[in-house]
Amino acid sequence: MFVTRPISLGRSLVRFAATPSASVASGTAFAARLKKSTNITGLNVSGSPLSELESRYTKTLSLLSTLPESSVYRQATTALTQQRLDIVAKFSNDAKAIQSEPELLEALYERAEQELDAGQLEQVLEQAVAEYRLAAKMIDWKAWEPLEHPPAPGQWSYFSMAEEAGEGGEDQNVDAGKK
Repeated sequence: MFVTRPISLGRSLVRFAATPSASVASGTAFAARLKKSTNITGLNVSGSPLSELESRYTKTLSLLSTLPESSVYRQATTALTQQRLDIVAKFSNDAKAIQSEPELLEALYERAEQELDAGQLEQVLEQAVAEYRLAAKMIDWKAWEPLEHPPAPGQWSYFSMAEEAGEGGEDQNVDAGKK
C-alpha cells in the first residue's frame, strides 16, 4: 500500500559530522563545551565563541575602516566594536591557556558574558554578525552622502499636540508649576 524510498539523510548527517568545527579548523583544539543549550529556540551553542567573536569583530572593524572618518555610524560602531573586541581578546588569550579544561573554560565564558553585559556569547555573536551585515549595507547605501532631495522646510521641526488639535499655542500647564 505505501511505497518506501531510501532516504539519503544518513549521508548528510555523516557529512555534517565530518565537518570540522571552527576551533579545529583554526588549528586550536578547544575542549568540548559543557553547555548543551542556550535555552533560546534556534540559537545553538557555539563551539568556540570567543575566537568566533574575535574574528567577526576584526572583520567588522576592517569593513568600517572603508567608511569616511566623518561618518557618525563609523565612529559609533567602531568605538563599540573595538571595546568589545578588547574584552573578547583578553578572555580569548586566557581561554587558550585553559583550552583542555572544560569546567574552567565555561567559567571563563561566563565571566566574558558578564563583562560584555550583552547576553550569552552566542547572542553577542549574532549581534556581531548583524552589525557586520549592516556595515556592508551602509557602504552600499552610502549613508554619509548628502540627501538627493533636501528635506522640506520644517520637516524635522517638533510640533505641539495642542497646536495640532487647535487648542491654542503653548501648553497651558507649563507655568502652573512655577507659581
